[in-house]
Amino acid sequence: MASASGDAAAGVPRGGDALYGCDAALLQSVRDAKAWMNDPRYFKRVKMSPSAVMKAMQHAVSGVEKGIRTSGKPVEVMGLMLGRPDTEDRQALIVTDVFPLPVEGAETRVLADDNDVIQYMIQLSDSLELTRRDRFMGWYHSHPFDVEVHSHCFMSSTDVSTQLSWQRSEDRNGNPWLAIVIDPLRSLAKGRPEMGAFRVYPPEYSPPANETPDGRITMDDALRLERWGSCWNRYCQLEVQYFMSTLAKTVLTQLQKQYMWMSTFSSTPTLEPENRERFAERVGGVSERLDAFEAHVSHGMGPRIGTMLLAEGGGAPDEGSMSKPVQSSREIAIEQCQGQMTQLAKSVLFGASGTGGDAAAAAASATRA
Repeated sequence: MASASGDAAAGVPRGGDALYGCDAALLQSVRDAKAWMNDPRYFKRVKMSPSAVMKAMQHAVSGVEKGIRTSGKPVEVMGLMLGRPDTEDRQALIVTDVFPLPVEGAETRVLADDNDVIQYMIQLSDSLELTRRDRFMGWYHSHPFDVEVHSHCFMSSTDVSTQLSWQRSEDRNGNPWLAIVIDPLRSLAKGRPEMGAFRVYPPEYSPPANETPDGRITMDDALRLERWGSCWNRYCQLEVQYFMSTLAKTVLTQLQKQYMWMSTFSSTPTLEPENRERFAERVGGVSERLDAFEAHVSHGMGPRIGTMLLAEGGGAPDEGSMSKPVQSSREIAIEQCQGQMTQLAKSVLFGASGTGGDAAAAAASATRA
Protein backbone atom coordinates (compact mmCIF):
# COMPACT_ATOMS: atom_id res chain seq x y z
CA MET A 1 0.00 0.00 0.00
CA ALA A 2 1.24 3.43 -0.95
CA SER A 3 0.00 5.21 2.14
CA ALA A 4 -1.43 4.42 5.53
CA SER A 5 -5.03 4.69 4.42
CA GLY A 6 -6.28 1.15 4.77
CA ASP A 7 -6.91 -1.43 7.46
CA ALA A 8 -4.05 -1.24 9.95
CA ALA A 9 -4.06 -4.99 10.44
CA ALA A 10 -3.31 -5.47 6.75
CA GLY A 11 -0.12 -3.45 7.13
CA VAL A 12 1.30 -5.30 10.14
CA PRO A 13 4.37 -7.26 9.01
CA ARG A 14 5.47 -10.47 10.66
CA GLY A 15 8.07 -10.49 13.38
CA GLY A 16 6.95 -7.30 15.12
CA ASP A 17 8.84 -8.21 18.31
CA ALA A 18 12.16 -8.20 16.45
CA LEU A 19 11.66 -4.61 15.28
CA TYR A 20 11.80 -3.27 18.85
CA GLY A 21 15.50 -4.14 19.10
CA CYS A 22 18.50 -4.71 16.86
CA ASP A 23 22.11 -5.81 16.85
CA ALA A 24 24.20 -2.70 17.54
CA ALA A 25 27.19 -3.90 15.50
CA LEU A 26 25.02 -4.83 12.53
CA LEU A 27 23.22 -1.48 12.69
CA GLN A 28 26.54 0.36 12.69
CA SER A 29 27.69 -1.61 9.66
CA VAL A 30 24.51 -0.56 7.82
CA ARG A 31 25.12 3.06 8.76
CA ASP A 32 28.76 2.85 7.64
CA ALA A 33 27.84 1.28 4.28
CA LYS A 34 25.45 4.16 3.38
CA ALA A 35 23.92 2.22 0.51
CA TRP A 36 21.24 4.91 0.12
CA MET A 37 23.86 7.42 -1.03
CA ASN A 38 24.20 5.54 -4.34
CA ASP A 39 20.46 5.17 -5.07
CA PRO A 40 17.98 8.05 -4.61
CA ARG A 41 15.16 5.48 -4.54
CA TYR A 42 16.87 3.00 -2.27
CA PHE A 43 14.22 2.93 0.46
CA LYS A 44 10.83 1.38 -0.33
CA ARG A 45 9.07 1.06 3.03
CA VAL A 46 8.71 2.63 6.45
CA LYS A 47 7.54 0.60 9.45
CA MET A 48 5.84 2.55 12.23
CA SER A 49 5.07 1.51 15.79
CA PRO A 50 1.51 2.02 17.09
CA SER A 51 2.66 4.57 19.67
CA ALA A 52 4.39 6.66 16.99
CA VAL A 53 1.29 6.68 14.78
CA MET A 54 -1.01 7.50 17.69
CA LYS A 55 1.12 10.36 19.01
CA ALA A 56 1.59 11.91 15.56
CA MET A 57 -2.13 11.69 14.78
CA GLN A 58 -3.11 13.18 18.14
CA HIS A 59 -0.67 16.03 17.59
CA ALA A 60 -2.05 16.75 14.12
CA VAL A 61 -5.66 16.68 15.34
CA SER A 62 -4.78 18.98 18.25
CA GLY A 63 -3.57 21.53 15.70
CA VAL A 64 -6.95 21.34 13.97
CA GLU A 65 -8.86 21.81 17.22
CA LYS A 66 -6.65 24.62 18.53
CA GLY A 67 -6.67 26.50 15.24
CA ILE A 68 -10.44 26.35 14.86
CA ARG A 69 -10.92 27.40 18.47
CA THR A 70 -8.60 30.42 18.25
CA SER A 71 -8.77 31.65 14.65
CA GLY A 72 -11.40 29.56 12.90
CA LYS A 73 -8.84 27.74 10.74
CA PRO A 74 -6.71 24.64 11.47
CA VAL A 75 -2.98 25.17 11.95
CA GLU A 76 -0.09 23.03 10.83
CA VAL A 77 2.03 21.25 13.42
CA MET A 78 5.47 19.65 13.24
CA GLY A 79 7.43 17.02 15.09
CA LEU A 80 10.50 14.79 14.97
CA MET A 81 10.64 11.02 14.54
CA LEU A 82 12.91 8.60 16.34
CA GLY A 83 14.09 5.43 14.63
CA ARG A 84 16.73 3.72 12.52
CA PRO A 85 17.35 1.75 9.32
CA ASP A 86 16.09 -1.84 9.38
CA THR A 87 19.06 -4.18 9.68
CA GLU A 88 17.18 -7.14 8.19
CA ASP A 89 15.03 -5.45 5.55
CA ARG A 90 17.70 -3.11 4.21
CA GLN A 91 15.28 -1.06 2.08
CA ALA A 92 13.08 -0.16 5.05
CA LEU A 93 13.17 2.48 7.79
CA ILE A 94 11.76 1.95 11.28
CA VAL A 95 9.97 4.68 13.25
CA THR A 96 9.73 3.81 16.93
CA ASP A 97 8.54 7.10 18.46
CA VAL A 98 7.69 10.72 17.68
CA PHE A 99 8.14 13.98 19.58
CA PRO A 100 6.00 17.08 18.91
CA LEU A 101 7.84 20.36 18.39
CA PRO A 102 6.65 23.77 19.64
CA VAL A 103 5.96 24.98 16.11
CA GLU A 104 2.59 26.02 14.70
CA GLY A 105 1.40 28.04 11.74
CA ALA A 106 1.77 28.09 7.98
CA GLU A 107 4.13 25.88 6.03
CA THR A 108 6.20 28.91 5.04
CA ARG A 109 7.74 28.83 8.49
CA VAL A 110 10.58 26.42 7.84
CA LEU A 111 11.59 24.10 10.66
CA ALA A 112 15.33 24.53 10.21
CA ASP A 113 15.16 28.34 10.32
CA ASP A 114 13.70 28.64 13.83
CA ASN A 115 16.44 29.12 16.45
CA ASP A 116 14.13 28.29 19.34
CA VAL A 117 13.20 25.01 17.69
CA ILE A 118 16.85 24.19 17.00
CA GLN A 119 17.71 24.69 20.67
CA TYR A 120 14.74 22.59 21.73
CA MET A 121 15.84 19.80 19.35
CA ILE A 122 19.40 19.87 20.70
CA GLN A 123 18.21 19.61 24.30
CA LEU A 124 15.77 16.85 23.43
CA SER A 125 18.43 14.93 21.50
CA ASP A 126 20.90 15.17 24.40
CA SER A 127 18.34 13.81 26.85
CA LEU A 128 17.33 10.94 24.57
CA GLU A 129 20.94 9.84 24.11
CA LEU A 130 20.92 8.82 27.77
CA THR A 131 17.90 6.52 27.46
CA ARG A 132 17.45 5.57 23.77
CA ARG A 133 19.61 3.81 21.21
CA ASP A 134 17.68 5.18 18.25
CA ARG A 135 18.32 8.57 16.65
CA PHE A 136 16.18 11.32 15.26
CA MET A 137 15.70 10.11 11.70
CA GLY A 138 12.92 12.25 10.23
CA TRP A 139 10.22 14.85 10.69
CA TYR A 140 6.48 14.92 10.31
CA HIS A 141 4.02 17.74 9.77
CA SER A 142 0.34 18.14 8.98
CA HIS A 143 -1.58 19.46 5.98
CA PRO A 144 -4.92 20.41 7.58
CA PHE A 145 -6.66 21.32 4.33
CA ASP A 146 -10.32 20.77 3.47
CA VAL A 147 -11.36 17.20 2.64
CA GLU A 148 -11.39 16.68 -1.12
CA VAL A 149 -11.24 13.81 -3.57
CA HIS A 150 -7.51 13.28 -3.11
CA SER A 151 -5.50 13.09 0.07
CA HIS A 152 -3.38 16.13 0.98
CA CYS A 153 -0.40 13.91 1.79
CA PHE A 154 2.10 15.47 -0.61
CA MET A 155 5.26 17.57 -0.45
CA SER A 156 5.02 21.30 -1.13
CA SER A 157 7.98 23.26 -2.47
CA THR A 158 8.79 24.35 1.10
CA ASP A 159 8.59 20.74 2.29
CA VAL A 160 10.91 19.55 -0.48
CA SER A 161 13.45 22.27 0.31
CA THR A 162 13.37 21.45 4.04
CA GLN A 163 13.64 17.70 3.45
CA LEU A 164 16.51 18.09 0.98
CA SER A 165 18.44 20.18 3.51
CA TRP A 166 17.98 17.50 6.16
CA GLN A 167 18.86 14.65 3.80
CA ARG A 168 22.09 16.34 2.71
CA SER A 169 23.07 16.83 6.32
CA GLU A 170 22.05 13.46 7.78
CA ASP A 171 22.29 10.87 4.97
CA ARG A 172 26.05 11.24 4.63
CA ASN A 173 26.43 10.61 8.38
CA GLY A 174 24.72 7.23 8.21
CA ASN A 175 21.32 8.53 9.28
CA PRO A 176 18.84 8.45 6.35
CA TRP A 177 16.22 11.16 6.84
CA LEU A 178 12.47 10.65 6.30
CA ALA A 179 9.49 12.98 5.88
CA ILE A 180 5.90 12.12 6.79
CA VAL A 181 2.86 14.26 5.93
CA ILE A 182 -0.42 13.80 7.82
CA ASP A 183 -3.87 14.81 6.56
CA PRO A 184 -5.79 15.22 9.86
CA LEU A 185 -9.13 16.41 8.44
CA ARG A 186 -9.33 13.51 6.01
CA SER A 187 -8.33 11.15 8.82
CA LEU A 188 -11.23 12.45 10.93
CA ALA A 189 -13.67 12.21 8.03
CA LYS A 190 -12.65 8.70 6.99
CA GLY A 191 -12.01 7.32 10.47
CA ARG A 192 -8.52 6.04 9.64
CA PRO A 193 -4.96 7.43 9.57
CA GLU A 194 -4.14 9.30 6.37
CA MET A 195 -0.39 9.81 6.09
CA GLY A 196 2.30 9.57 3.46
CA ALA A 197 6.04 8.88 3.82
CA PHE A 198 8.50 10.55 1.43
CA ARG A 199 12.12 11.14 0.51
CA VAL A 200 13.28 13.73 -2.03
CA TYR A 201 15.57 13.30 -5.01
CA PRO A 202 18.92 15.11 -5.15
CA PRO A 203 18.96 17.98 -7.69
CA GLU A 204 21.17 16.03 -10.09
CA TYR A 205 18.73 13.09 -10.32
CA SER A 206 16.12 13.01 -13.08
CA PRO A 207 13.22 10.58 -12.59
CA PRO A 208 11.43 8.99 -15.58
CA ALA A 209 9.27 11.41 -17.55
CA ASN A 210 5.74 11.93 -16.18
CA GLU A 211 6.35 9.61 -13.21
CA THR A 212 4.56 10.67 -10.02
CA PRO A 213 5.86 9.95 -6.49
CA ASP A 214 3.83 6.73 -6.25
CA GLY A 215 5.70 5.31 -9.25
CA ARG A 216 2.84 5.69 -11.74
CA ILE A 217 3.10 7.32 -15.15
CA THR A 218 0.50 10.11 -15.32
CA MET A 219 0.18 12.04 -18.56
CA ASP A 220 -2.39 14.56 -17.29
CA ASP A 221 -0.43 17.55 -15.96
CA ALA A 222 -3.44 18.97 -14.09
CA LEU A 223 -3.98 15.67 -12.30
CA ARG A 224 -0.32 15.49 -11.29
CA LEU A 225 -0.43 18.99 -9.83
CA GLU A 226 -3.71 18.39 -8.04
CA ARG A 227 -2.58 15.20 -6.33
CA TRP A 228 1.15 15.73 -5.76
CA GLY A 229 1.75 19.48 -5.86
CA SER A 230 4.06 21.55 -8.03
CA CYS A 231 7.13 19.47 -7.04
CA TRP A 232 5.56 16.16 -8.12
CA ASN A 233 8.74 14.99 -9.89
CA ARG A 234 11.19 15.85 -7.07
CA TYR A 235 10.30 13.23 -4.47
CA CYS A 236 9.17 9.62 -4.09
CA GLN A 237 6.66 7.94 -1.80
CA LEU A 238 7.41 5.04 0.54
CA GLU A 239 4.98 2.33 1.55
CA VAL A 240 3.76 2.70 5.14
CA GLN A 241 3.43 -0.39 7.32
CA TYR A 242 2.72 -0.95 11.02
CA PHE A 243 4.35 -3.30 13.48
CA MET A 244 3.23 -4.38 16.91
CA SER A 245 4.72 -6.55 19.64
CA THR A 246 3.06 -9.82 20.59
CA LEU A 247 2.25 -8.46 24.05
CA ALA A 248 0.67 -5.28 22.66
CA LYS A 249 -1.34 -7.29 20.16
CA THR A 250 -2.62 -9.57 22.92
CA VAL A 251 -3.63 -6.63 25.13
CA LEU A 252 -5.31 -4.85 22.22
CA THR A 253 -7.25 -7.98 21.31
CA GLN A 254 -8.55 -8.31 24.87
CA LEU A 255 -9.51 -4.63 25.02
CA GLN A 256 -11.29 -4.91 21.71
CA LYS A 257 -13.28 -7.94 22.87
CA GLN A 258 -14.23 -6.46 26.22
CA TYR A 259 -14.53 -2.70 25.71
CA MET A 260 -13.75 -1.28 22.28
CA TRP A 261 -16.82 -2.80 20.60
CA MET A 262 -18.86 -0.30 22.62
CA SER A 263 -17.41 2.62 20.65
CA THR A 264 -19.24 1.37 17.56
CA PHE A 265 -22.56 1.98 19.29
CA SER A 266 -21.62 4.98 21.41
CA SER A 267 -20.19 7.22 18.66
CA THR A 268 -21.01 8.21 15.09
CA PRO A 269 -18.21 9.88 13.09
CA THR A 270 -20.61 12.08 11.10
CA LEU A 271 -21.95 13.57 14.35
CA GLU A 272 -18.55 14.42 15.81
CA PRO A 273 -18.06 18.19 16.30
CA GLU A 274 -15.12 18.37 13.89
CA ASN A 275 -17.05 16.66 11.08
CA ARG A 276 -20.18 18.74 11.66
CA GLU A 277 -18.19 21.96 11.55
CA ARG A 278 -16.42 21.04 8.32
CA PHE A 279 -19.49 19.55 6.59
CA ALA A 280 -20.94 22.92 5.53
CA GLU A 281 -17.55 24.03 4.18
CA ARG A 282 -17.18 20.83 2.15
CA VAL A 283 -20.66 21.21 0.67
CA GLY A 284 -19.97 24.88 -0.04
CA GLY A 285 -16.75 23.97 -1.83
CA VAL A 286 -18.57 21.49 -4.08
CA SER A 287 -21.25 24.10 -4.81
CA GLU A 288 -18.63 26.68 -5.80
CA ARG A 289 -16.96 24.25 -8.20
CA LEU A 290 -20.29 23.36 -9.79
CA ASP A 291 -21.14 27.06 -10.19
CA ALA A 292 -17.74 27.70 -11.77
CA PHE A 293 -18.24 24.79 -14.17
CA GLU A 294 -21.70 26.03 -15.16
CA ALA A 295 -20.40 29.55 -15.70
CA HIS A 296 -17.56 28.21 -17.84
CA VAL A 297 -19.89 26.15 -20.00
CA SER A 298 -22.60 28.81 -20.29
CA HIS A 299 -20.02 31.40 -21.35
CA GLY A 300 -20.06 29.91 -24.83
CA MET A 301 -23.88 30.16 -24.92
CA GLY A 302 -24.07 26.78 -26.65
CA PRO A 303 -27.29 24.77 -27.11
CA ARG A 304 -28.99 22.98 -24.23
CA ILE A 305 -29.85 19.35 -23.72
CA GLY A 306 -32.42 19.40 -20.97
CA THR A 307 -30.90 21.61 -18.27
CA MET A 308 -27.29 21.02 -19.39
CA LEU A 309 -25.58 23.64 -21.47
CA LEU A 310 -23.28 22.36 -24.19
CA ALA A 311 -20.05 24.05 -25.16
CA GLU A 312 -20.01 26.43 -28.08
CA GLY A 313 -20.35 24.49 -31.31
CA GLY A 314 -22.49 21.77 -29.74
CA GLY A 315 -19.62 19.86 -28.15
CA ALA A 316 -19.82 18.08 -24.81
CA PRO A 317 -18.64 19.87 -21.66
CA ASP A 318 -15.18 19.16 -20.35
CA GLU A 319 -15.44 16.00 -18.26
CA GLY A 320 -12.18 16.72 -16.43
CA SER A 321 -13.42 19.94 -14.83
CA MET A 322 -16.64 18.20 -13.80
CA SER A 323 -15.17 15.02 -12.37
CA LYS A 324 -13.71 16.53 -9.19
CA PRO A 325 -16.93 18.10 -7.81
CA VAL A 326 -18.85 14.97 -8.80
CA GLN A 327 -16.43 12.73 -6.91
CA SER A 328 -16.46 15.08 -3.91
CA SER A 329 -20.26 15.13 -3.75
CA ARG A 330 -20.34 11.34 -4.09
CA GLU A 331 -17.96 10.93 -1.14
CA ILE A 332 -19.98 13.33 1.01
CA ALA A 333 -23.22 11.52 0.13
CA ILE A 334 -21.73 8.12 0.95
CA GLU A 335 -20.41 9.33 4.31
CA GLN A 336 -23.80 10.80 5.22
CA CYS A 337 -25.69 7.68 4.13
CA GLN A 338 -23.39 5.49 6.19
CA GLY A 339 -23.85 7.77 9.22
CA GLN A 340 -27.63 7.77 8.87
CA MET A 341 -27.76 4.00 8.50
CA THR A 342 -25.64 3.63 11.62
CA GLN A 343 -28.01 5.85 13.57
CA LEU A 344 -31.02 3.92 12.29
CA ALA A 345 -29.42 0.62 13.28
CA LYS A 346 -28.80 1.96 16.78
CA SER A 347 -32.38 3.14 17.01
CA VAL A 348 -33.64 -0.30 16.03
CA LEU A 349 -31.41 -2.02 18.58
CA PHE A 350 -31.64 0.40 21.49
CA GLY A 351 -34.63 2.65 20.75
CA ALA A 352 -37.44 3.04 23.25
CA SER A 353 -40.48 0.78 22.98
CA GLY A 354 -42.96 1.98 20.41
CA THR A 355 -40.31 3.66 18.26
CA GLY A 356 -38.35 0.62 17.20
CA GLY A 357 -40.92 -0.36 14.60
CA ASP A 358 -40.87 3.04 12.96
CA ALA A 359 -37.06 3.07 12.95
CA ALA A 360 -36.97 -0.44 11.49
CA ALA A 361 -39.35 0.62 8.71
CA ALA A 362 -37.22 3.68 8.00
CA ALA A 363 -34.08 1.55 7.92
CA ALA A 364 -35.69 -0.92 5.55
CA SER A 365 -36.85 1.92 3.29
CA ALA A 366 -33.37 3.45 3.29
CA THR A 367 -31.82 0.09 2.45
CA ARG A 368 -34.17 -0.40 -0.50
CA ALA A 369 -33.34 3.11 -1.71
